[in-house]
Amino acid sequence: MILEENDLRFDFTNAIDAFVFDQMNPSLPNYHGVNNMSRVDFIVELDNAILFVEVKDPDHPDSTLEILERFLTKLENGKLGNIFASKFIDTFLYRWAEDKLIKPVYYLSLVTLDNAQVIQLSDEIVRKLPPLGVAAPRWKKQLFENCQVFNINTWNENFPNWQVTRISQQHEAGTD
Repeated sequence: MILEENDLRFDFTNAIDAFVFDQMNPSLPNYHGVNNMSRVDFIVELDNAILFVEVKDPDHPDSTLEILERFLTKLENGKLGNIFASKFIDTFLYRWAEDKLIKPVYYLSLVTLDNAQVIQLSDEIVRKLPPLGVAAPRWKKQLFENCQVFNINTWNENFPNWQVTRISQQHEAGTD
């Protein structure tokens, strides 16, 4: 299943289901419908897991230096981590209310930053989410199994079966 977010194309070939969750068009089948809740871009169901996938592409070919600087300011002051954490929590609540969280959840993000910046963002998001790997005596389940941020290179290295490509580069090369 192919999903696109602006200039990035994801191939979730082995998915049971994959759809755009950040859907704002009421005429489409996966319309979110609760505008005051944050949401991740994609939800992907695999045999043994559910992926919440968030995508941010400040390195988009049409991006400007001003856009990149605003994005980096949000990274440095922690607002970006807040946004990503909010997207996970609201998406989790939405899918829980739909009774769709029947498998372990993984929160994966792709952000077109360098390796050090994606590690910084990943750590920031984890700090803002409910505890992972910390015993909560009354909890019967973990909210999520893992939360990580990748850039295009590290995404493709870690997930060779779910390759991401830049659409504009495919157009230029004539390979799409």
